[in-house]
Amino acid sequence: MSSESGNIWDSAAASEAGTANGRILAFARSQLGAIQDCTVLGEGALRAAGVTGVGDESPESLMAFATPVSDPQPGDFVYYADGGMGFSHNAIYLGNGRAIHSGWNGNQTVEESVDVGSGPVYYRVNG
Repeated sequence: MSSESGNIWDSAAASEAGTANGRILAFARSQLGAIQDCTVLGEGALRAAGVTGVGDESPESLMAFATPVSDPQPGDFVYYADGGMGFSHNAIYLGNGRAIHSGWNGNQTVEESVDVGSGPVYYRVNG
């Protein structure tokens, strides 16, 4: 377990699902309630999917590990040029118009609408 920014990443829980999107989704759900910003959520999700080389990222640089898609699926990354607070943001898509966001309400990780800020742009992790 890592305590960086309150991150409570549990690799065993994250590896329950077989696909990269499944592992990302399991990881994101395990973070609900954690106090962290959106990049910590994204970095942990990438690691859970088996992506190497993830460091101290920004929301924009996290998307370098993924490819834009027009058919969003649960477990895809969501990028916002403006998350509604004047700066970029990333989240994990749950499906049905919902996403897991970190950095909300005092940096909490919560489930909210995917339609915030400048609007969602979807990315799927490479691999």
